[in-house]
Amino acid sequence: MTINIYNHQEDYQRIIDFLTDQYKVNKNMVCWLPARFDDLVFRIDTLYHDERGGKKSADYIYIFADNDEIIGIILPDGDSFNSCLKTGYESIFSQMLNLAEKELRPLFTEDKDGKITFLVVSHDSLEYQAKELQSRGYTRDEAGDYDNVQHPKETNYEIELPVGYKLVYGENIPEIVKIRTCHYGFHPEDDNGNLYEAYVEGGPSYQARKKSQFYQDSFETLIMTDEGDYCCYCFCYVDKKTNTAFIEPLSTREKYRMKGLAKQMLHRVIIKLKAKGIKNAYINSFDWRVKVYNSAGFITEDTIGFWHKKL
Repeated sequence: MTINIYNHQEDYQRIIDFLTDQYKVNKNMVCWLPARFDDLVFRIDTLYHDERGGKKSADYIYIFADNDEIIGIILPDGDSFNSCLKTGYESIFSQMLNLAEKELRPLFTEDKDGKITFLVVSHDSLEYQAKELQSRGYTRDEAGDYDNVQHPKETNYEIELPVGYKLVYGENIPEIVKIRTCHYGFHPEDDNGNLYEAYVEGGPSYQARKKSQFYQDSFETLIMTDEGDYCCYCFCYVDKKTNTAFIEPLSTREKYRMKGLAKQMLHRVIIKLKAKGIKNAYINSFDWRVKVYNSAGFITEDTIGFWHKKL
């Protein structure tokens, strides 16, 4: 077995192919969707590195291979350890964790005593990982993530927006408006009502997403008021090789929440995916947000634990 650090030029397509094959075997997000990997190396890394001055997750990706065939990947997502393993190679998880605890330290903030709180993200369905983490003294948080799936081909929706709102796609909307609408959903403290002024952040990462090989088939969906104010935003990656969609990110501006707008926006996304013949649509949620996606018809197929330990 060989272990190599990720080289984008040499390894990008290898990882996409590996994740594509694993999805075709597992039909779930236990191994990352290819589109989720693209979201990390293009959009998220640009946001956290180029815009916020942090480290690139891609610089800490490690590839485990057997006779040049990928069998496992260490995938940091900011200050967290994620892993993708080929079925049948679960035994190398302990070795991957050993390497991660040593090599991923620069991604974490040191305490005054020089220690870090190391974070491992693991699907609860992977019981062997929970046993390994418990044996090492890791503790699972009460809060967690959720993998949610919907089957567009099997779903029929009618859009039922409140009076005064309408759904639109992103093709003819100025990019700054889309960037701002999304940003204000995550950072309501920045929302001064002006969607056309220079952005605080999000511009470079918005452009970087266009490097994804899935971008051409992907689309944006928004909700706006009849007066022209934009309320909600989401981006949907479309991967025709796996016949899947991955929705990331989705946000609603604070003053437009609790109106059922995100639910209706997701329904419009599913309608469009159904027209494209996509079989499965996925969205990841954290903590209370799972209720929003479940109300829109997404089914939670797995839970994800956050495991912490001082190192």
